[in-house]
Amino acid sequence: ATVDQALDRKAGKLAAKREALSVPLPPETSSRDQDERETALAEQELKEGQLKEIIAKVAKIRAGELAGQPRALVEALVDAVRGEIGELLDSQEGGTVTDHDVFNKHSRKYEMAFLEDMEALGVRPPDVLTRVTEYVEKIVAFVAAIVDKGLAYESNGSVYLSIDAFKDAGHSYRKLSPFSGDTSEADMAEGEGAIGTDASDKRNPNDFALWKKSKPGEPEWLSPWGKGRPGWHIECSVIASDILGPNMDVHAGGVDLKFPHHDNELAQSEAYYGHSQWVNYFFHAGHLHIKGLKMSKSLKNFITIRQALEHHSPRQIRIMFLLQAWDKPMNYSDQTVEDAKSKESLFRNFFGNIKDLLARKAADGRPSWLAMEVGLPNGDADRNLVRALFQAQQAVHERLCDNFDTPGAMLALCDLVKATNTYLASDLPDRK
Repeated sequence: ATVDQALDRKAGKLAAKREALSVPLPPETSSRDQDERETALAEQELKEGQLKEIIAKVAKIRAGELAGQPRALVEALVDAVRGEIGELLDSQEGGTVTDHDVFNKHSRKYEMAFLEDMEALGVRPPDVLTRVTEYVEKIVAFVAAIVDKGLAYESNGSVYLSIDAFKDAGHSYRKLSPFSGDTSEADMAEGEGAIGTDASDKRNPNDFALWKKSKPGEPEWLSPWGKGRPGWHIECSVIASDILGPNMDVHAGGVDLKFPHHDNELAQSEAYYGHSQWVNYFFHAGHLHIKGLKMSKSLKNFITIRQALEHHSPRQIRIMFLLQAWDKPMNYSDQTVEDAKSKESLFRNFFGNIKDLLARKAADGRPSWLAMEVGLPNGDADRNLVRALFQAQQAVHERLCDNFDTPGAMLALCDLVKATNTYLASDLPDRK
């Protein structure tokens, strides 16, 4: 019964979303909103297709060999509909979860998994590791300071930054993603709007939460405004400021964080410090795409790092990203993975050959290359190889200085390897 209830609930939500997306856009709709509608429709089709697959899988399980094994049947059904059952139970019982130990154990599990994944990929650990839950006291003080300046206000137990007051104080809002007009529904879905901010609590629809009154089932802490939790953006400002001070040189994140997350970080930080530039430079990375859509948990089209490492080496995954522009959409596909494997093979074979040559010994025990004529005994062939080396060094430097053009840098390195392989394979008396 729970399985059917979960599937029915999911189908109902998708039907409601489909109905909303079927409403035609007005003729004056901006190109941006049209693109958002097209993306939403593509995501809707993916979700509807996934639900059909789950329903078919459930029917197959019920009609299969487990039909006479109640326990095994239930386990198989729960496994097939795990996500949908989780959403159903959360809607029914989530509000009863109030013990912080539950939240902490859950987050520690994925914290450790993340650190293990980074180590597996060869990513260096951070200089400082922080947790938002260990910064709540400082977050409350940070928010209170903004309220005291008259740039934020309390409403129904929550605290919002006042965009009007912020601008009246001489600040600029939406530096990273300028706009004219109100924040769109899609914009809000990227921030606290996705978790149910009540617009009636705000003085201006564009005001955003610094502190939120907790709903049942959300973690909560005491504050001057009642029990609540940090807003969607505030922890980044408080933690970064505590570690780095009132200004930082470089801040990075996904392109989807440009607005509202990073713009709101800037606003609340500049409101707190009273200056106009909290960050000097922002780097926004492109999304990782699978089958043409952004990889995301909500779309269930994601591949975990551990799943990827079951089929590919850490080096192959790193090369795959190096072969794609960091600030453009990145594709995870058979083609991009095979390209990375090909490049890895090229470099691995090259360094293997070079190590073999350097390890060879002459009759007197010296390295074989020292027993031969040194310098440039092969004339133009040697000079051309040295020239190729210098050109590759210059090209890599220029590419990395040009917006971290790692695909261009990789191309230059591959060209150098190929030139060296050609030299080593040529019929020269002193090439080895």
